[in-house]
Amino acid sequence: MAGAGAAERGAAQAPAPDAGRLERARWAAGEVLRAARLLADDAALRRAALLPTALTAAGCAVFAALTVAGDAADGEVTGPGALHVFTVTFVGLASMPPTLLQRQWMRVALEARRALGVPAGEDPFAGQRWPRMVLREWVKALRQAVVVSAGLFPVAMVLAMLPGKLATAALGAAWAFYWVLVDAFELPLEAIPGPRRGAGAPWYARALQRLGAALWLLRPFRWAGRLLARLTRPWAEEVQFTERHPWETAGFGVAVGAVLAVPGVGFFFRSIAIVAATALNARLEGDGDAAVPAAPPPA
Repeated sequence: MAGAGAAERGAAQAPAPDAGRLERARWAAGEVLRAARLLADDAALRRAALLPTALTAAGCAVFAALTVAGDAADGEVTGPGALHVFTVTFVGLASMPPTLLQRQWMRVALEARRALGVPAGEDPFAGQRWPRMVLREWVKALRQAVVVSAGLFPVAMVLAMLPGKLATAALGAAWAFYWVLVDAFELPLEAIPGPRRGAGAPWYARALQRLGAALWLLRPFRWAGRLLARLTRPWAEEVQFTERHPWETAGFGVAVGAVLAVPGVGFFFRSIAIVAATALNARLEGDGDAAVPAAPPPA
């Protein structure tokens, strides 16, 4: 019965091509809710998600305890409490590339494909040694940190000249959250069998280059666009997906943000995002038939 319930909740056809923007956004938000239900109902998927989630939470708890203990030893009693440090650290790690736990999170992506009824996926780095894989993921994490913190620096400099700081803060927050969403699509797209699809220049690089070509004084924007395109090359396919489906990405983002804010459920933020991103890609890009998920194996 649990398998039938999961299949029923997972079945949701993508909107028609001529559907309205809000309808597409609502549908994508619903996919996040269906992903959460599927994660709760599918025993194998749930087991796959529990291990990396528990390891991440344990690491954050140790870091929070050491941070608070260090502050107490220094006589600082006004700093943030352990729960605050834990929450900030957990959210930060959940929104970055998986690095040390890449294999465990890839297993979640592979189980998500099975639970959704799409063709079996593959780990593109299955034969790679763990130290080399971790090094690659750390390099990607550093690249993403640079992109998030300084990727739109020229634009932020211009906005900083305007009265008030609201525009700069809003741009920074939107840019950072956009990369949380891009990261959510990384493992689902990597798990697709076969070679990865090609992708052209990302939308933000094209925008900066057009701006830089408009006036010679704005030429630094052109250089920034080229640099940003190079830095974000590992996520070119994920970025292109968000460009092809902007309203679905927006609905997905709103729902994922809501999941992150729910106590308890937020612990499974990355797992839910991986399952939902897998479903979105399958239904929007034709990656197999995701209309009827397979029944989960017995617990």
